[in-house]
Amino acid sequence: MIDLPPILDFEASSLSDGSYPITAGLVIQGKVHYWVIKPQPDWVDWSLASQAIHGIKRSELMDFGMPADEVYAQIGELLNGVPVIYSDNPYWESRWLCCLGKFNCEILDIRELIPVATRQEWPTALGQSFEVSRLIRHRADHDAYAMFLTAIRLSSDTYTDEARTRPQSKREL
Repeated sequence: MIDLPPILDFEASSLSDGSYPITAGLVIQGKVHYWVIKPQPDWVDWSLASQAIHGIKRSELMDFGMPADEVYAQIGELLNGVPVIYSDNPYWESRWLCCLGKFNCEILDIRELIPVATRQEWPTALGQSFEVSRLIRHRADHDAYAMFLTAIRLSSDTYTDEARTRPQSKREL
């Protein structure tokens, strides 16, 4: 199996400047970690449109979420000494990770882990990872795991060999 660096995904209260993480999914060495995060008292932003996408009510976070400082400690322990993690949206993941606390790592785009020849296949292959593994979109642990599976698939020698020999456009036919 291909050894990949950690892969992170968050679901959030919204996509506004005041947004904060509500769930986190982290895949390290093929193992999936998942947290439901209880909002801090000053985390008041909430979008019903975002709720409709991720399906989590703020009241559920308040009732069942883990305090953000505990999530920070657990993620920090898992990422201790890790200089780079990957995500499908480094901008937002960085913002939401910073809501939890200071981490000494950089977040890069997961597509950088796969060969250039297979990057155009990412959206289709990601959708197939969700379907084949029966994962649910907009659930942080499932999203992170789907990215993990897709990066492995698109990095495999068999897949990259096929991509190299496949015509890239109609002009090449």
